[in-house]
Amino acid sequence: MATTNSMTPAENARAVASMVREEDLQELEALHSELVKRVDQARTDGRVYLMSQYVRLIALVSPEIDRVQRRFKRETLASLRKDHKTLKEQRRVAPESGPAGGQQAGGHRRL
Repeated sequence: MATTNSMTPAENARAVASMVREEDLQELEALHSELVKRVDQARTDGRVYLMSQYVRLIALVSPEIDRVQRRFKRETLASLRKDHKTLKEQRRVAPESGPAGGQQAGGHRRL
């Protein structure tokens, strides 16, 4: 079987996953809500087969929503840590122009 790129299936999945946007998560959450409403309606109507199909779809969508939310949280935390590291580096490199005695703004001694 010929492929048009040299990526393995795992690499391709990672590449596709890296393109997830906040709007995609919102769409998945809206789909989940719609499916829950349809389950309730199917239960009310006594449509057992259709209810089971909606439950199967919810079982597919729910873990994906959780995965994307965890990913966004990890990316946010990584960004905050990077910003913190950058700020610390800038402070360390900045010339000592604070008050006498090695004191920095805020009254803390630099060790």
